[in-house]
Amino acid sequence: MDKTNKILFKSSTKNLYLLRKFIEDKAKTFGFDESSVNQIILSVDEACTNIIKHAHMYNDKEIIEVELDTNENQFIIKLNYKGKAFDPNNISNPDMKEYFNKFKIGGLGVPIMKKFMNKIEFLHLNPDKNSLTLIKNL
Repeated sequence: MDKTNKILFKSSTKNLYLLRKFIEDKAKTFGFDESSVNQIILSVDEACTNIIKHAHMYNDKEIIEVELDTNENQFIIKLNYKGKAFDPNNISNPDMKEYFNKFKIGGLGVPIMKKFMNKIEFLHLNPDKNSLTLIKNL
């Protein structure tokens, strides 16, 4: 993996394409197949969308810092941000039959992250600093 393992972007859904490209390039370089790359991209996209929507309340003056790290077989994406704390591990998966019967839209980001990533860690570091780590095994 090359030395550029961190990016900062303004908290706006308009900037998610930058994040997706960054993650795609790094995940392919690390050795993931196309399907796994897409799972990682979707999971990180969903996590950042939740940060933009819930922690930053669509305030594009806020910043999300994305740090990548790897070890022998793990691709580690750390999302650092300020704002309201949100631990996806505390969210239970919806009843999908009920979900579709009620024609709901949205709310599947956390189940997607849990399904596609091997591990999700959340740290609330101080009154408004948070770190969400998504880990995918090669």
